[in-house]
Amino acid sequence: MRFQVDKEKTVEALLYIVTRYGEVGRFHALKTLYYADREHLRRYGRPITGDRYIAMENGPVPSYAYNALKHEVAEPERANVAEALSPGESERHPTYVPHRDPDLSYFSKTDISCIDWAVDYCRKRSFGAISDETHEHLAWKKAPLNGEMNVADMLDGVEQDIINEAETFASYGVL
Repeated sequence: MRFQVDKEKTVEALLYIVTRYGEVGRFHALKTLYYADREHLRRYGRPITGDRYIAMENGPVPSYAYNALKHEVAEPERANVAEALSPGESERHPTYVPHRDPDLSYFSKTDISCIDWAVDYCRKRSFGAISDETHEHLAWKKAPLNGEMNVADMLDGVEQDIINEAETFASYGVL
């Protein structure tokens, strides 16, 4: 099961997350997106962004979002990211600040609800706590280090109708 990443929606989701935090480090921004995507997938049978998740040393990382924050995407996507976000002032680790308000027309009410939930959830947790918790997620455990996580493994423990919905959506759905 694989979804098609919506690159514009991913940038808007990152912008929404950064706006909610005010200024946020790369780790918390990306883990917040992971939790939002995972929660939406588990509740409604589709992710918010469709990004691929990589099992990195400190937990799951959304591939396109990570590259976008590092400005390692092609034009015009790079300009879109730069127009939305810029590096913050932190000298210890990369942070981001918003340049504009996110375009909420990209999101459903359930998308916003899950992103808001993820911001509130991750904001209260340290780097170590989030990393340790995500290491307990089946999809991260089963993936090779620096390898792609299996979306089906992100659905462990959910009802079969959600799994069926996700499989159907992956085959034809547009985020």
